[in-house]
Amino acid sequence: MKSEIGGKYHYSGSSRSSEAKMICTQGEFRVLDEEGKQLAGARSREVKVSSRLGSVPRMVRFPDRSCFETPDNDGLDEWLKASGRGSGILSVLEGKLRYVLLLGLATILLLWAFVAYGIPSLAKVAAHQLPRDFLDEASDFTLETLDDLVLEPSELEEDRRKEIRSLVDATFPWKAETDYQLLFRRGGEDLGANAFALPNGVIVFTDELVGLLESDEEILAVFAHEYGHVVERHSLRQFLQDSAVTVLSFLIIGEATDTLQEALNALPAIFLHGAYSREFETHADDYAFRMLSEAGLSPKSLGDALRRLEEEHGMGDDMQYFSTHPPTEERIRRANEAEWLP
Repeated sequence: MKSEIGGKYHYSGSSRSSEAKMICTQGEFRVLDEEGKQLAGARSREVKVSSRLGSVPRMVRFPDRSCFETPDNDGLDEWLKASGRGSGILSVLEGKLRYVLLLGLATILLLWAFVAYGIPSLAKVAAHQLPRDFLDEASDFTLETLDDLVLEPSELEEDRRKEIRSLVDATFPWKAETDYQLLFRRGGEDLGANAFALPNGVIVFTDELVGLLESDEEILAVFAHEYGHVVERHSLRQFLQDSAVTVLSFLIIGEATDTLQEALNALPAIFLHGAYSREFETHADDYAFRMLSEAGLSPKSLGDALRRLEEEHGMGDDMQYFSTHPPTEERIRRANEAEWLP
């Protein structure tokens, strides 16, 4: 083991530095100037030593805030080992690339698992714990924004709107006692035939959707699907998930943006585009199948409504209804098969 290692001593509270050497005797580090005068000293356990990283000079920091800088990493490592101290995790990893790769892979897998399973689970719990006031405020904000941007006042005759509301109440009488509210708007060229649900139970049908559907059963099927989104709070869960991913991205990337404000501004888009995950859409379909069956109606009517919506919107428009939905043929098949379920 070396008796001394050379380097540069940096004085505490000053930019001054000078050439020096450091010796290690009986577990004590001491820094001496060129004349042998001691500049600093402390027990090995009292000094802080920077981790080894390639050939980068190491810093030995003393309790008085002075430090000794040396390029002799090998000599310093010998001293640290002799005094019962390691050379740091970075040094270990640097020499073992396979460990770095394994740790990197493990980190990626843990991050993926948290995004894929942890965030959705937490969002589900949080969405069902949010107070009614928050649901009303979020819904009012969303509807006002959509009314300003894309929606127009409904041009359906008042009698037709009352007829549809009465139809829903008569078909699903137990829903009449809940907080749902069926509203009508004109979708215009941008939105067209569509429907969406807000967190507080407001369900919006566009005039174009009512005109597109050819039977009361199809109207009831679309209502049941949207009501499934309300009960399961899919819109809030999607919003919470998207917000969590945005914040997580900010923490990892460090992008200096107002991420929470951006997430809040995206809330209307979630409802407008029906930007739910495929899992949410499947769950809403299943909920609709049960509602229709309990009311003595065929779940096949939801498949018929989906077919008309697909033909109306197509698959090439920028604002297509099915952009994040499961394949329509698969949903129609499930609707047809659900008719035979007990």
